[in-house]
Amino acid sequence: MLELLREVGVELPGGAGLLKFGMTPGEVLELLPPDRVTHHRQCMGLTLDQYAELRHAHDAWLGGLLFEPDWNFDAELDGVVLGFGGGGPGVTDRLARVEIQAGNQARTQAEGPEVTPVAWDDIDLFGYPAAEIVAVLPGVTASPAGPPLAEMAVDELGLRLSRATPTVERWERVTLLGPGSGSWGACCAGGLVCAEQGDGLVGIMY
Repeated sequence: MLELLREVGVELPGGAGLLKFGMTPGEVLELLPPDRVTHHRQCMGLTLDQYAELRHAHDAWLGGLLFEPDWNFDAELDGVVLGFGGGGPGVTDRLARVEIQAGNQARTQAEGPEVTPVAWDDIDLFGYPAAEIVAVLPGVTASPAGPPLAEMAVDELGLRLSRATPTVERWERVTLLGPGSGSWGACCAGGLVCAEQGDGLVGIMY
């Protein structure tokens, strides 16, 4: 089980350790099994200094589209994929965002690997229908950038939940934001406000 801990980080399965917000990329890599880590080259993404407006970079960062050279890796653990991001301006070298995505094979094939529970306060965010999860999380607001229930934000918990389309029964991705994400306040107040005004794809798609 991966346990999400607000303002702390993510407890990895099998006693592998705690991913703490504020860690450096090297410290995160030390906790991950090397054979489960994939490094990526920059592709269809811009670095922070290539965005003309910080609000666009913020929107891209929230969606995992901003390319951060120090965080160019993800890790697959027991049917889920973990992605990582540094903070906003001035703290890009410190872990501030952990994205957890259900692997496609694990979700669509009965013979696929079992998906590790991703738990918030003992609630498996991938294990129950999305509507049931929404009903028990406090302060849920829908993202104005997407259809109803395609993307949800739980600001007081630092959670963002999303799925490809509203017709998919369960959440497919959850993002946990740590205290370091507050440095994005230089660009705009809050992720959803930024998403209303910005576009993370600006400068990426032509």
